[in-house]
Amino acid sequence: MSTGASPDPRLARARAWVEDHRATFRTVFLATASSTGEPEASVVAAALDGRGGFLLHVSDLAAHTRHLRETGRASVLLAEDENATTQPLARRRLTWRCEAEFVMPGQPGWSEAVEALRARFGATLELTLALPDFHVVRLAPQSGRLVAGFGETYEAEPSDWTKLRAFSVPRRNA
Repeated sequence: MSTGASPDPRLARARAWVEDHRATFRTVFLATASSTGEPEASVVAAALDGRGGFLLHVSDLAAHTRHLRETGRASVLLAEDENATTQPLARRRLTWRCEAEFVMPGQPGWSEAVEALRARFGATLELTLALPDFHVVRLAPQSGRLVAGFGETYEAEPSDWTKLRAFSVPRRNA
């Protein structure tokens, strides 16, 4: 008989959701802001590279591309389908604070990025690769937060999304 504590079933469910979502997502919600603070939210097709960075193929016509150039920062949200729960406020979601880097043809990482995007999006990527206004951007996660339900919030590790630590709000002095 084991003398250790039994595994937390809520944490196990949270890890399982993270593993599944990491393997299956095709789009992310992208939040950016201009250098003057003008916000923008969008939905962007994305893939992961071998180091856990989000790869985007974005157009100069989009405000988020301009914002990424100006600030080098973004937030990425992966969310459970809104029809998956009867409690919209308990919808599982994973948010990453990221730093942005434009990956140019011929630079280290270019071929890897294009291959990861090609594997995820096939012919669609071939169309946009030929367009001069499209660019590959790598978003490197710096910190993450998973909300897995009411009272279930975790800090997530960028290097291993399943390494979750319970999050608690620092108490204010009375």
